[in-house]
Amino acid sequence: MFSHVQLPGHATGWTSKDRAEVAAGLRDDLRVRGFFFVHNHGIPTDLIRDVYAETRSFYRLSPTDKSRYDATEQSQFLGYRGLGRERSRTHGGTEACEQYRVGNTTDQLPSPMPAADFYHAPFPKSLELFGHLTHLGDAILTACALDLGLEEGAFASCLASGPLHRLGLNHYGAGHSSDTGPTTGSAMSPHVDLSLLTILDQDQPGLEVGDTDGRWLEVPRVPGALFLFLGDHVQRWSNGLHRAAPHRVGMVRHDRMSIQYKHRPDYGVVVRPLDALIGPASPPAYPPLNTGPDYLAVLRSILGR
Repeated sequence: MFSHVQLPGHATGWTSKDRAEVAAGLRDDLRVRGFFFVHNHGIPTDLIRDVYAETRSFYRLSPTDKSRYDATEQSQFLGYRGLGRERSRTHGGTEACEQYRVGNTTDQLPSPMPAADFYHAPFPKSLELFGHLTHLGDAILTACALDLGLEEGAFASCLASGPLHRLGLNHYGAGHSSDTGPTTGSAMSPHVDLSLLTILDQDQPGLEVGDTDGRWLEVPRVPGALFLFLGDHVQRWSNGLHRAAPHRVGMVRHDRMSIQYKHRPDYGVVVRPLDALIGPASPPAYPPLNTGPDYLAVLRSILGR
């Protein structure tokens, strides 16, 4: 049901041979399912434990204290998204989740106000983890390129000037589902991430992924492993050869936290099926998507006030 992939240690130490072997080992996971567990990733388990601790500390703050860090367009959407703040993309209600975002910003938009350091201040360990996950995301993206018959650095130019990677620190409180939106059977609506790929850890089960036969599979918690699934941009670049995994969070009966890293291109990259992967027998299956204005429009639609 779930594939478990052994990596050759921390991504900063991978050789070209390592990357080729990872790509070969991931072929079915990339092309058929779009999701898998990775083991031996080299990221310290103590660091992940510390990220949960500082996340827990933040969510114990009063609503007034948390609201000081509210995510807005002026913060480039860094910061806190309170319960019910995010509108669902699939129904008329809102998502039953508190969220916080740290990560990169872009000089293509006005500088965050307050500065990004203000939003990052409560989460030093999360920023340390963010760096590790960025390296892992780059390495897996290289494996995607190799599996498509491209050069190792085929996507590097799209992440050269300031990729908008983000780390989400999410809290699903028991009973929150009943406080927001219609009853849909899920605390986070089904969707595909507008990212290259997502890397996730959860302190207890709750995430569900959509299999190719339409079933929803509950993702178990596997100590020491990280769960990885592909997003829209890899599927779009590959013209559907790689599968973006739909996912959701089921009804929450016990307080749950997740650490969710999204690997993204630079602001303003136009993601479209690659020329090398289209032709008379395989025309473009997806329209272009601009990671600048198009993605900003999505954020405004779900988070705008």
